[in-house]
Amino acid sequence: MWHYNGTADSIPYPIPGLAADILHMRVKGGSKIRSLLQFAAARMQGEVRNPNGMSLRQVVFTGSGRGVTKTITCVEILKRKVEGLHQVSKLYYNTVKEVWKSPQPGAPGITMERRVPAICIYLSKDPLDPQEPGYQPPQITSTLTARYQTTHRPLIYRI
Repeated sequence: MWHYNGTADSIPYPIPGLAADILHMRVKGGSKIRSLLQFAAARMQGEVRNPNGMSLRQVVFTGSGRGVTKTITCVEILKRKVEGLHQVSKLYYNTVKEVWKSPQPGAPGITMERRVPAICIYLSKDPLDPQEPGYQPPQITSTLTARYQTTHRPLIYRI
């Protein structure tokens, strides 16, 4: 039986100028969305404070391969929970090196490198540069829209 060992090259954030102490949420295919959101939302909403006694103002979500869609889902839900978040998104490729070791001693193993899509999403309570590619301003929620959504139900047609 072949033994598998996979490693991903660590690529620095594709967003320049990030602080070293920023909250980094690494989303993987097996990550639980509820757990990730509870952790990040508690810190962004000020329920849990950093050692300086302040709540966090910035968070970075990264995911690659099967974790890309889960990363986007987490960010969109967090933006609804914490209002006024500015966003910068960057897409790139990660190189994953897969090593398959032969079960027979002395036999050569197989090494493969493949490129998988990855995403890095930076959320901040502070304004960001709107000229930065991938920038999205905070979502504007009006009371009229919120009232409409709570009072109107979709029409259901029965045939």
